[in-house]
Amino acid sequence: MPRLHASPLLREPDLQLSRVTCDGHDGPRLQEECSDGEGLVLALHGRFQFRDATTRAVVGPGVGLRTRAHQPCEISHPHGGGDACLSVRGPWVFRWMDPDTRTFPVSAEAYVRLQAVLARVARQEPVERLQVEEALCAVVSPPTRPERGDAPNTREQTIAGTIAHSVALRFDERLSLEALARGAGVSVFHACRVFRRVMGTGVHQHQQEVRLRHALALLLDTRLPLAEVALEAGFANQGHLGNAFMRRYGRTPGATRKGLPPLSP
Repeated sequence: MPRLHASPLLREPDLQLSRVTCDGHDGPRLQEECSDGEGLVLALHGRFQFRDATTRAVVGPGVGLRTRAHQPCEISHPHGGGDACLSVRGPWVFRWMDPDTRTFPVSAEAYVRLQAVLARVARQEPVERLQVEEALCAVVSPPTRPERGDAPNTREQTIAGTIAHSVALRFDERLSLEALARGAGVSVFHACRVFRRVMGTGVHQHQQEVRLRHALALLLDTRLPLAEVALEAGFANQGHLGNAFMRRYGRTPGATRKGLPPLSP
């Protein structure tokens, strides 16, 4: 079993926050896993794979997870690395979420706002309850998408979701389009067409976005040197990361780590 360490950050009757680190060392399970309560899990850096009877997801800095009490599940770390997550408990959260939600996207802007609040809490600086609530609301708010006709069908969504899952789990590897398409049970050409139709972007652009989100998380949530951040996030070197990061966020990784104003989404 992986080793977990929880550090309380905020404890109020209706809202509790804890930072939970995991070493990612999967081993034999002596008993079936299940969450001990309702809550949200927001990855601060790293990733893990989550499975239960209805959900299969890779939880990372761009994907949040809602857990349910006493529901059997499996958490694994196929990549062999650890992670750090924010555990959010208490009835406050669920007043604002659809009860059927299991996973949800977390924008880069919302992630940065949350990290700014957590940094103040970690430094034991005064933090207003309103600041915490606003940061969490930004995280759990559903994104708005422009309406369009002729929406993708269920089969297309399944194909795109399968490819996106593989990219999320193995973003730091040299993936081939052929292997991703084969995993989804379709041809390379069909995979490209369907993925862009459903996701609104190409597979490579999606992989790059996932890598940049992990790089952003490592910059703000760890003290890894920039060269190591680049390699952990799947970039060839620090220069490769710097160029991609600058194009996406409009500033360098070093400037971002120094705590300049929040990034745009």
